[in-house]
Amino acid sequence: MRDEPSEPFDIGSLTRRAIEQVRGEFTSQSWTVFERTVVDGIDTSIVSKELGLSPSTIRQAKSRILRRLREQLGDLE
Repeated sequence: MRDEPSEPFDIGSLTRRAIEQVRGEFTSQSWTVFERTVVDGIDTSIVSKELGLSPSTIRQAKSRILRRLREQLGDLE
């Protein structure tokens, strides 16, 4: 049986904290890519045209930040 946490679990707070902790590891351009594709839900091809970057560069930046955030958050299950 798993122990219940003593305080309410706030995934939004944890996510914001993880973002703050890893943000400095990436360029501002990478964060723009992340925000446009993940937060705003804009298609890779559109962000690619907006920023003048190849679609593979967009996917790579997004993937690197998501991977790093997963590492920072750890296993929440």
